[in-house]
Amino acid sequence: MSRLDPPMAHTPDRSRRLLIGGASLVALVAATVVGVVLLRGPPPVPIRIDGTPVLVDEGTTFGGLLRGRALEARNGRMLDVEGEILERRHDPGVILLNGTEPTSRTLPLSEGDRIEVVDGRDETEDVIRTSFRLDDPQPLNPARTLATARSLQVTVKGQLSGKLVRTWTKPIGPTSTPNAVALTFDDGPWPVHTAKILSILKRYHVKATFFVVGAFAERYPMLVRREHAMGMTVGNHSWSHPYNPPFTTLPATRLDRELVDTNALLERLGVRNDLFRPPGGSWDDALRDRALDEGMRLVLWDIDTRDWSTRTSTKEVVRTVLSRVRPGSIILMHDGGGDAATTIAALPDIIKGIRKRGLSFATL
Repeated sequence: MSRLDPPMAHTPDRSRRLLIGGASLVALVAATVVGVVLLRGPPPVPIRIDGTPVLVDEGTTFGGLLRGRALEARNGRMLDVEGEILERRHDPGVILLNGTEPTSRTLPLSEGDRIEVVDGRDETEDVIRTSFRLDDPQPLNPARTLATARSLQVTVKGQLSGKLVRTWTKPIGPTSTPNAVALTFDDGPWPVHTAKILSILKRYHVKATFFVVGAFAERYPMLVRREHAMGMTVGNHSWSHPYNPPFTTLPATRLDRELVDTNALLERLGVRNDLFRPPGGSWDDALRDRALDEGMRLVLWDIDTRDWSTRTSTKEVVRTVLSRVRPGSIILMHDGGGDAATTIAALPDIIKGIRKRGLSFATL
């Protein structure tokens, strides 16, 4: 079109087409907006599950939520004294809606609802404690001498299962002390030295007690069998004699193995043991109870000869014993763990000196 041409006039047909096109565009936009709104649906419902904000679809029911999120409360169990299950639903777990347990799971959830998963609590059965008077006087535990006392046998059992928790004796009267002493030897069996000590004891017709280390007993089983065959008492002195750090500071699993493995070995060698002497004399109530679980009482001493020290002479060992010995004494000596030459040299004079004081010998 040239600059001189007149402007195009709007005809009636053109105007009508413009109006129809605009209306169509408006209708299309309106339909799109409605479609988006329909696709979005109603807004989600805010609730809390165990204190955590959560959005759920409108119309979600309490039961639907539990299924969809796999919510489940654990039941509390009744356990026996050993941790075994007696009852699986002793304290049933619950899932609460706004602090209460709903009567129906078809309830629709509303804004602000609180869901709490409350697990049941495990419980251990109660124990019952019984006691009765023993007819014969019993040695003390731990024993530092041969003294005995009238005692009660105390037993603790599970109230429901009847399983034994522990048993021990409790002195209830004055002690009685025999006119005898006990010779005890630790840390063996040891090649040569243990055999020489047994020969001396046989020559003087003396019975003694040997607290053996499991690792050495496993290496020299014939010496343990010889002690037992000669009428000596054989006790448990741990498997490997750990004493630094103190025995009672060992982890529980290690401590158990020290006791249990040695007892098992002694039983294989024909020895029924009920005595335990802790390395270094390290003990506490927990160790005493653990030993009782294995059928053993603790035995310590009241005379330490220190015969293991290279600074202790034969005369000093003899003098230590004879200056301190009294009825009921438990004398600590060593047949293993090192050179027992001092002990072997001192033993005849110790035996003769004790007998001159009118005392006899007893095993534990």
